[in-house]
Amino acid sequence: MDEGIPKNIGRYEIDRLLGSGAMGFVFLGRDPELDRPVAIKTVRDLKMDSDALALFLERFRNEARAAARLHHPNIVQVYDVGEEPEIGPYLVFEYVAGSTLKQIIKSRGPLTPAAVVRLAEEVADALAVAHDAEIIHRDIKPDNLLVTPSGKTKLADFGVARIPNAALTREGQFLGTPCYAAPETLSKGQYGPESDIFSFAAVLYEAAAGVRAFPGTDALEVAHKVIHDEPDPVREVAIDPQRIPRSVEAVIMRGLSKDPTQRYGDALELAQAIHDAYIESGLVTPADLTRPPSRRVSTQQAAIERPRGSLAFVAVLVGGLAIGIALVFAFDEPSATPLSEVDASVAPEEDAGRSPLEDAGVEVPDSSILVPLVVDAGVVVVDAGRDAGASSTEREMTPHEREEAAKDALARARAALEDGDLVGARGALEEARRFDPGNADIHALQGRVDEASANEE
Repeated sequence: MDEGIPKNIGRYEIDRLLGSGAMGFVFLGRDPELDRPVAIKTVRDLKMDSDALALFLERFRNEARAAARLHHPNIVQVYDVGEEPEIGPYLVFEYVAGSTLKQIIKSRGPLTPAAVVRLAEEVADALAVAHDAEIIHRDIKPDNLLVTPSGKTKLADFGVARIPNAALTREGQFLGTPCYAAPETLSKGQYGPESDIFSFAAVLYEAAAGVRAFPGTDALEVAHKVIHDEPDPVREVAIDPQRIPRSVEAVIMRGLSKDPTQRYGDALELAQAIHDAYIESGLVTPADLTRPPSRRVSTQQAAIERPRGSLAFVAVLVGGLAIGIALVFAFDEPSATPLSEVDASVAPEEDAGRSPLEDAGVEVPDSSILVPLVVDAGVVVVDAGRDAGASSTEREMTPHEREEAAKDALARARAALEDGDLVGARGALEEARRFDPGNADIHALQGRVDEASANEE
C-alpha cells in the first residue's frame, strides 16, 4: 500500500491519492457500475495479532453498515465496505467537492456570526439523526466538516472504526484528535451523545474565535489540558471579539463543561442556544439566515444580477484575467485527517445573489467579487477586493497540480451538463483549459456541450 497507488480497489477504479492520515489512505476513485466518483478510505497495516484483527474487522464492518443507514443532506453518505487481500479493509464514501472547515478557518480566519449559526444548525441536524439512530460520531473536528462550494456543511467520517484498546499513541502517531475530544473519552474511554456535544462546542469555539479551545501540538500535553484545564473564555482569545457576544461565549463554554451532565441535552439544543444568542445580540437577523430555494447559480447568471458597472469586470474574471488568487490545498498537514468524502455529482442548493464563500464564513467586501473554483480538494478564490499580490499562485502551481485541477473542473463540467446547466458546464470547461489546455477530454466534452446547446435552440 505504501509503495504505490493501486489501479483498483474492489470494483472501484482508482484515479489518484487524495491524502493520508494516521488511520490510512484516501483515494479518489470511480464506481464503473454506477458511473460516479467516490472516495475510498483504506486502513493501514495495524500489526495486530489474529484475534485482535478479527475483532477489529468485525467492528469495522458493523460500524460501516450502521453508518450507511444514515441518510441526511448534512451527512456524507457511506456507500460500501469491503476487504482486499493486498489492501485490507476499506470504506467507500460519496465524494464531495469543497473545502474542510479547517482549511477555511486557516485561510480566512473565524466565520461570520451568520455562518457560525448556519454551521451550528447544520451540524446539529446531522448529529440529531445519528444520535437518534444510536450512532456516536466520536471524532467531530474541523477536518471532518466539509463545506461545499454553496456553503452547505456535511459531516464526514461516520463509520470509521476506532482500533480496539488503542492507547493514546501507537508507534508515535496519535489515533484521534485530543483537542476536540471530551474529557471522559480521554480519561475513561467513554463515548456518548454528550461527548459529541463537547466536540461540537469545541468546533464552534474555533469557528467563532479563529483559534482552538485547547491549542498545542503535543498530543499528550493537549489531552492533559482537555482533562484538567478550563479553556480560555472565547472573547479573550478571539481574533475579533466584537463578533462574539457574551451570551454566545456563555453557550459555547457550557458546551465545553467537564461534567457531561452540565452540557446541553442534545445537539439541537446547543444549536438553538447559539441561534438565539446571536439573534438577541443583533449581530444576526433572520434575513441573514434565509436561503432562497435555488439549485444552482452560475457565475455568469450572478453577474447579470450585479450592478451594470461590475458586469465587464466579471467577464474578465471568468476569462481568467482575475486579480488575486488564493489557493488552499486540502492536505497541508500530512498527519491530519484529509478531506476524504465528497460527491461531485451532488448539486447542492446555492444562495441566489450570494457568494458561496460568504456562506462558508468568508467575509466579502461589497466591492469585491468572488468566483469559487474547486481545485483538487480545495478552493481557488478569485478575489477582486484583496490580496492583489497573490496573483502568482496559479502560475506557481506544478504541472501535476494543474493536471489535477483540470480533472476536477472537468468533473464539475460533466455534472453541470447532466443537470442541464450549460452555462456552468462552459465555465468549468474554461477553467479546465486554463489549467491544462492539452487535456484531450476537454475537446470531447466541449462537443457534448455544443450539441446540447444546439438541441436547446
